[in-house]
Amino acid sequence: MSKKLFLFGTIASVIAINSVFADTIVTSQSYVDNRDALKQDKIPVAETNIETPGVSVVTYTDTAGVIGERGILEPDQIYNRKKDSEKLITAGAVESVIPELPTGTADTVVMYNNNGDIGGERGIYDGSTTYNARTDANKLVTASVVTNQPTTTTTKKVCTEWVSGQSHTDANCLLWNLTDQTVF
Repeated sequence: MSKKLFLFGTIASVIAINSVFADTIVTSQSYVDNRDALKQDKIPVAETNIETPGVSVVTYTDTAGVIGERGILEPDQIYNRKKDSEKLITAGAVESVIPELPTGTADTVVMYNNNGDIGGERGIYDGSTTYNARTDANKLVTASVVTNQPTTTTTKKVCTEWVSGQSHTDANCLLWNLTDQTVF
């Protein structure tokens, strides 16, 4: 009896395994390549666009499902605003038009001459040292130097009453008001 039960169990297992894998396809490299090739046909083959000769990329347009093309401005090409305004620009093309700035002295500002060209530099006085008229007179001053000046209080006189019928000058003042004011 146990042999019949074992045979019956084996047959049931084979049937169960076959029903699980009945819809499964074993894939191979050629199967995957053939399925992938079907998907490639979904992208239309673009004709060479006379507006974007040379290197270009496929782009989406503002119409769903429609693909466009954009040219790429390469570093060795000269930019033409009318012709190249819709092209994508590579980092190399950007770098090729940015001039390399000369190096200068630390803690200075680049100055431009009358032609708009770099024409020297000017130092910056930041108040970290005692001001020296001989070495610091031509330097630019930072805002902290200007706003952190020492202050003192002085007395200011203001005329409040003048001789009747006379001009309001110090010589014609009859009554002075003395007030304190803070100055740098």
